[in-house]
Amino acid sequence: MSAPVAVARLRGFSAGLLEGAGMPAADALEVADALLWADLRAVHSHGVSRLPQYVGWIEAGELNPRPSVSLAVDLPSLAMVEGDRCAGAVGMRRATDEAIARAGATGCASVLLRATTHTGSIGRYTERMAREGLLGIAGSASVPLMAYHGASCAALSTAPLSIAAPGAPGAEPVVFDMAASRVSNGRLKQARRSGEAIPEDWALDARGKPTTDAAQASILLPVGGAKGSGLALMLEMVASLATGNPILAPALAARREGRRYPHVQNAFVVAIDARRLGPQATRGQAAAELAAAIHALPPAGDAPVLLPGERGHRRRQAQAAAGIALPAGVRRDLEAFAAGRGVDVPW
Repeated sequence: MSAPVAVARLRGFSAGLLEGAGMPAADALEVADALLWADLRAVHSHGVSRLPQYVGWIEAGELNPRPSVSLAVDLPSLAMVEGDRCAGAVGMRRATDEAIARAGATGCASVLLRATTHTGSIGRYTERMAREGLLGIAGSASVPLMAYHGASCAALSTAPLSIAAPGAPGAEPVVFDMAASRVSNGRLKQARRSGEAIPEDWALDARGKPTTDAAQASILLPVGGAKGSGLALMLEMVASLATGNPILAPALAARREGRRYPHVQNAFVVAIDARRLGPQATRGQAAAELAAAIHALPPAGDAPVLLPGERGHRRRQAQAAAGIALPAGVRRDLEAFAAGRGVDVPW
């Protein structure tokens, strides 16, 4: 790792690249903040390393930098946001706003997001709900990147899923954030960039065979075999079929016909107003007792036993003050990308 980069400087750099590609300033900052949310937690596969990809999608017409994001369905506890191929962070912000407002009025609300792009670290949105005293659930569906259990080709998205709940009084929310694949596609790209070997159960090569060579790995494998595969399939049904915007079947048909299928995602957000379920003090005490019980478990090794999201919270606190330590490969890629656009990097 090189010297850390100040968060404010990296934020300005990221937003500037997106504005330069045609995105309004407010949306560019929203996307930058979503990327930095991941980098602050050292999840660099979903951080500013994505900037060249996002700008490339704008230039290719797959990401609409100035979308008309609107409500296609507007019911008290159910809504659908039309994303118009917006940046994922912009669409998820609107969906989360709607879910929080509706849950405050009805106790529980579900909001689907149709036709967006890369939703990034969706733990950002469930964490926000938990900070407001809500139980938050979010998931997304995308194009085929992962093998269906028993098949030798990419047929499913990695299907990110996050659940968050308010923590003990004075503590950070408990944020669980996973993909249905053994690792994220971004993490596999990092391994390719660094040239590191990967475990045999991470991915298949183009012929559908297991590989430890990240350069040859092209098809992610589901976590838990049929369990991860089934989870990804059901997220496609919840996020894509329910919104009338199926992704996997059309994408697989395009591949059979030798056509390229554009990047697209759908998502959903569920907010439950836990404050309606009983006294907040009672829930806070129960959360504190549960956290204490988990922390008191005997560790299997040298590392302490932590709650979901706890390691990320600690990294965020450290890097918010000291700056973000970007991997050398991410720096190199961003330096080359920025130089091609006449932009100075913030390091």
